[in-house]
Amino acid sequence: MRTVKEKLIEEKIYSAIGTASFTLEPEIKKLLQNALKTEKNPYGKKVLEIIIDNIHIAEMKRLPLCQDTGMVEVFFEIGTGAIIEFNQFNSLQELVDSAVRRAYKDFYLRKSIVTVPDRKNTFDNTPAVLWCEIVPGDRINFSILIKGFGSENTTTLKMFKPTVDMDAVKKFVVGCVKKAGPNPCPPVFVGIGMGGTADKALCLSKKALLETGRQQRGKLEEIEKQLISEINALMIGPGGFGGDNTCLDVRIKNFPTHIAGFPVAVSISCWAHRMHRVEI
Repeated sequence: MRTVKEKLIEEKIYSAIGTASFTLEPEIKKLLQNALKTEKNPYGKKVLEIIIDNIHIAEMKRLPLCQDTGMVEVFFEIGTGAIIEFNQFNSLQELVDSAVRRAYKDFYLRKSIVTVPDRKNTFDNTPAVLWCEIVPGDRINFSILIKGFGSENTTTLKMFKPTVDMDAVKKFVVGCVKKAGPNPCPPVFVGIGMGGTADKALCLSKKALLETGRQQRGKLEEIEKQLISEINALMIGPGGFGGDNTCLDVRIKNFPTHIAGFPVAVSISCWAHRMHRVEI
């Protein structure tokens, strides 16, 4: 068994929030730069130029990539051979919230979280949303995802009948992006969860947004490429001003489901796709 001190995890989450808030992952930046090269619409091109300039300023001056500093989600993968040594904190939720609280104060990030239903600001951007999965090994890995609610409010779930074909599913996904229009701040990233239960499909759609790199994925990869093409054919364009680049990437995660249904969830992330993965 491998023991990991709580403070190490808390510090790693604290640092990851800063990294994700100020700096985009290299693959995300590359997709935006490629979009600038291919964009033909002058307004769309100008928006992309402003976005890339914004990214550079945020990195150099350690300023937030976006004024909506989002709600923090942490996706844990905890190995069966790993033990978290708790001392100061009574739970993983307390540990994560401590890191969020410190990060949003120290990095001067906007505090956007309110209680429900009375809508009172918590003034420290807590609580965060946690997802935990127990996996083989003795490592503790996590991914940070920070989404503003311009994109989060476009999240959609549909419970299809089991007889549905993939053409209808693709039409639904494209329709979600079309309905969202400029609200999620395109060019966007689209995560799709297929299968499981309603809540499982929604979780999968978020995890799909964390996928990077193009592995050989057979049928799913083919569907992803088709969807990128069909979404870009909408010509919503960067910032909603029209253009060739409405969507930069589509990722699908799937899971077996019941014979009587086919849940499909769509999560959309804005161009400021803030995420960071840490291995401990």
